[in-house]
Amino acid sequence: MKDEIYASALQHVVGLGNASLGNLFTYYESAKEAWHHVLHHNVEPSLGCKYELFDEIRRPINESFLLQLEEDLKRYHMEVITWESPCYPKSLLEIYNSPRVLYGRGNIEVLQHMDRSLAMVGARKCSTYGVQVARHFGRALSNLGIIVVSGGAMGIDRASHEGALQGQAPTIAVMGCGLNVTYPRTNRNLFLEILEKDGLLLSEYGPHMQAKSHHFPSRNRIISGMTRGTIVVEAKASSGSLITADMAINEGRDVFTIPGNVLTHTCDGNHWLIQQGATVLTDPEQVLCEYGWQKVAKYSNMNSEKVNTVNEEERCVLEAMNPGGNTTIGELVHSTQLPLSNLHTLLLQLELKQMITHTPQGYVLHT
Repeated sequence: MKDEIYASALQHVVGLGNASLGNLFTYYESAKEAWHHVLHHNVEPSLGCKYELFDEIRRPINESFLLQLEEDLKRYHMEVITWESPCYPKSLLEIYNSPRVLYGRGNIEVLQHMDRSLAMVGARKCSTYGVQVARHFGRALSNLGIIVVSGGAMGIDRASHEGALQGQAPTIAVMGCGLNVTYPRTNRNLFLEILEKDGLLLSEYGPHMQAKSHHFPSRNRIISGMTRGTIVVEAKASSGSLITADMAINEGRDVFTIPGNVLTHTCDGNHWLIQQGATVLTDPEQVLCEYGWQKVAKYSNMNSEKVNTVNEEERCVLEAMNPGGNTTIGELVHSTQLPLSNLHTLLLQLELKQMITHTPQGYVLHT
């Protein structure tokens, strides 16, 4: 079993936060060794680790949990990324409390190119102007060969990703939940498109972890920490985007802000940042001068060859589908006898492999 699986299992233990994991991984020679000391309650006392062998939903942490975790990671195509992983973003290692364990789904090779990346953040409840600006800048930056990173939320995040998907560089969505959890549900197709276009879904949270309010400030430190700078598209005076901007400043990153309509209060946060000395951004190409970057004629496809092999359960679903039309979820439950939760996961995986399409009437098999 890979050492990354043990690192992921330790991350699930109640009471072992990011700092405690850092202590364990530094003291012991491997995550596997740390796991066995935690499992048998004989952790070195000087490490100050207090924990219970449960996860957040009170499942017992034991050898069975370890095997189930390994199976889940394979099932949901999630890769565990630790400090020692070659694709762990070097820029993220520079920040305070950098995550010891990350999860990636999609093109993890994009993480090796974060020297040419920018974050785009803003309000969930935003104006039409904000959406238009985010899409415009997202598309333009992507066409300049710049990786756009945002949080996969509604509003400015979503518009930034949508714009980037129209360009040539991949985009990264940093999530506040496990990568097999769709949050918000309305962005389901957005996440699928990010994966289909060689982008990446990234998270600090393992399989099945639901989105919680305290996850998002932690997620924001990853967004600002892994990128060269943060663009605040639209933010009110009390916006959480200002917290992300503050994180960026504290970590020595650049903050850009796009001015907005002074007759409304939707961009008061942007204008406050301007007063504090943030760089005013009115043209996407300004960032080329800022960093001395060159335009790129074509963004190279960094993703490895896509694998469209199917496992036994996926094949069962495909064989149960009507080759000549739509197949409803009810029909699939009846014919496959699979639990509904498993079936939804399998259908998502088959969509990602572009073998089926979800329509309002059901699922259509590609021929």
